[in-house]
Amino acid sequence: MKVLPILIVAGLLTTAYFSFSSTSTDELDFHFTQFTTQFNKNYQNEDEYSFRKSIFEENLKKINEHNAKGLSWTLGTNEFTDWTDEEYKKLLGLRGSSSNQESDKIGMLPTNCKKLPRKSIDYRETNRVGPVVNQGSCGSCWAFSAVAGLEAAYAKETGEFVKFSEQHIVDCDRFSHGCEGGLMTNGFIHWMRHSPVREEDYPYTARDGKCKENSIDSEFDVLTAGYRVDVTHECLYEALSHNVVSVSIRAENFDFRSYRGGVIEGKGCGTDLDHGVTLVGYDADEDAWIVRNSWGAGWGEDGYVRIRRGEDYGVCGINQQNAQAVYDPSEY
Repeated sequence: MKVLPILIVAGLLTTAYFSFSSTSTDELDFHFTQFTTQFNKNYQNEDEYSFRKSIFEENLKKINEHNAKGLSWTLGTNEFTDWTDEEYKKLLGLRGSSSNQESDKIGMLPTNCKKLPRKSIDYRETNRVGPVVNQGSCGSCWAFSAVAGLEAAYAKETGEFVKFSEQHIVDCDRFSHGCEGGLMTNGFIHWMRHSPVREEDYPYTARDGKCKENSIDSEFDVLTAGYRVDVTHECLYEALSHNVVSVSIRAENFDFRSYRGGVIEGKGCGTDLDHGVTLVGYDADEDAWIVRNSWGAGWGEDGYVRIRRGEDYGVCGINQQNAQAVYDPSEY
């Protein structure tokens, strides 16, 4: 099909949201052209161009209406601003239940969730957190969250950061569903039976594939343990005091989809979990969790989001369904 050319505007944008108060055709055309240039959008024909432009217009109005309220977080355009809700939902690959017959291998974090005095923690300042990654259009968020937990556990145990393979468990974890979703704890259980492999030996493809783990040599030991973190923000903070945590949140909402910066708070996110991410720190000054997403460095705050610490299920449901990979359980 013929690809519709997009006009190139002079200079790239320095911000990822636009001021848009007028509904004039000329202004909309200008902002949409800026958007397509910044995010390298190409459309197959005039019909798709018009369709994507109408989605962009609707979402841009929502973004500016939110930002005009002066809340603790801002929204902005990103690569999803011209996506349908159905397209966006495919990114959210957390499956809420498991048929894994070995799920009893994941015990509860051996702790009384004592109320530790909260101070700032940021594992990005250590060698336990790698660069922000991008899952692409595959619903493999659960695998990226699980791998981030594994990498942090291995780095804590050995002092060496190794980039492990997400594609390994996308293809090989038979209790999850690859690009159709899964659970971080299923990934932990898989590594308790099969050694993890390096990313360079089993590179990510953003699609389901045939399992290749039997043809790839691994020099790594199997994972020793995985722990579930009990509900409550006290338990989540105590787990974080040990290491990075693989966490579940609610992301099927406009605030998360269009997040640009600041601290998300309130009940707008909801608490029905659908997305796997990684808790890497806590900001005591803002009383906020520091969370790494898997949608690339162009989303949010260079690929991260801050979420206010909350009671009960937590903001965006973050206190509910979390787990931690562990190589040395002796400190717990």
